[in-house]
Amino acid sequence: MKFGMSTACFFLKCYTEDAIDEIGKMGVKNAEVFFCAQSEYKPAFVKELKKKADDYGIKIYSTHALNTQFEPQLFSWHDRQREEAYDVYKRVLEADVILGADVYVFHGPTNVKIANKLNINYEYAGMMASKAAETAKSFGVKLAYETVHWCWYANPDFPEKLAPYMDSDNLYYTLDLKQAAQSRHPFSEYVKKMGDRLINVHVCDYQIDNEKNIIPKLPFNGVLDFNELKQSLTEVGYDGGIVLEVYQHNYRDYDELKACFYQIKDFFGS
Repeated sequence: MKFGMSTACFFLKCYTEDAIDEIGKMGVKNAEVFFCAQSEYKPAFVKELKKKADDYGIKIYSTHALNTQFEPQLFSWHDRQREEAYDVYKRVLEADVILGADVYVFHGPTNVKIANKLNINYEYAGMMASKAAETAKSFGVKLAYETVHWCWYANPDFPEKLAPYMDSDNLYYTLDLKQAAQSRHPFSEYVKKMGDRLINVHVCDYQIDNEKNIIPKLPFNGVLDFNELKQSLTEVGYDGGIVLEVYQHNYRDYDELKACFYQIKDFFGS
């Protein structure tokens, strides 16, 4: 497995480039870059980010864009919207090439309308997802659709319903544990449906509150059964990214965040 930390852990504490410094000082050798602004897709910025990562010996395993600005429009029925969205998408993929990232974490369209049931046109979704996946493939990057409770991939059945309409072999998946909990489905259901297409895991923990719903926590500080998670990943032969991704208010200081990372590495690496 590839144990890493997301720069998202430092959101609002420091800028993306400074987050790489903090990750490097912790001795972490894999990272996910969470881009926080479109200016961060610019080649000059990305090259400096790459140099900084190289100086610490950090491999950029994956990236995550400011996706609500363009990913939903990649599925738009309106050709001008799609073309503009692809302009941004390709800039992010060009950044991935500079960084040497293997994986692009993808949300896709959002579920913004209130309805009792989410109705997805899987034939159209497959056609659009295939185009997005093939575009990523042309840059040498794997597209990893993420489990997000407010997007189309809220239900564990999404991959098998999408599969008959996919023309690309470059569609993979990211399991986000807090998002799975917010979707009210066991993470094991997602893992089983993903199988060998699972390529990235965002690790966190959570508590369940009747009023506040799911409250994210540092790993091993909530109710998530990590032994079950480890077993589920073992059953599908998982050896991809195990990326610590928590919110900046989930830890007291960087020492606590560092200790948590190494606890994860010891647990899954044993």
